[in-house]
Amino acid sequence: MKGSANEYIILHLNRHLYGNMISLALLFLLVLFGGIPFPENLLSVGVTMERYAIMITIIAIPAALKLFADRLKKIPRPMKAVEAGIKYKKLSYLRLYTLSAVTLMHIVLLAFSHNSNFMWFTIVLFILFLFCRPSLDELTNLSEVPDSGQQIMNEPLEPMEDE
Repeated sequence: MKGSANEYIILHLNRHLYGNMISLALLFLLVLFGGIPFPENLLSVGVTMERYAIMITIIAIPAALKLFADRLKKIPRPMKAVEAGIKYKKLSYLRLYTLSAVTLMHIVLLAFSHNSNFMWFTIVLFILFLFCRPSLDELTNLSEVPDSGQQIMNEPLEPMEDE
């Protein structure tokens, strides 16, 4: 039952990821091809706002990825399967929706300014989403005892004879 519960959690997180990616991609395509008319005079995107958007992106991407990895490493092992699932879902949501907020910011700024920098950052963020897929291996490793008896990769099985 533990394996199926973990698989259900991963399936749920994948639905969030792909649903989020599809909705953002549809919005991006509608903005890019003029499907949604945005008044250009409502908000003028100047150089300062463009710089801040780039700075927010450069800070948010590594912060979201590093926060996920660091918090995942600091979780004590082994955990109960239920607690591991809750922690992993919480961390995955944090990473996913941080990147989604930055992507949405770039889509909205693209809609108002038609600046190609925002388009390219949005494409880079979509590529980044592909590397943020939830992993069943990471989730099961949270609830298993770490194997301390592993053989070191370069250590030979038997002592070598002198030549």
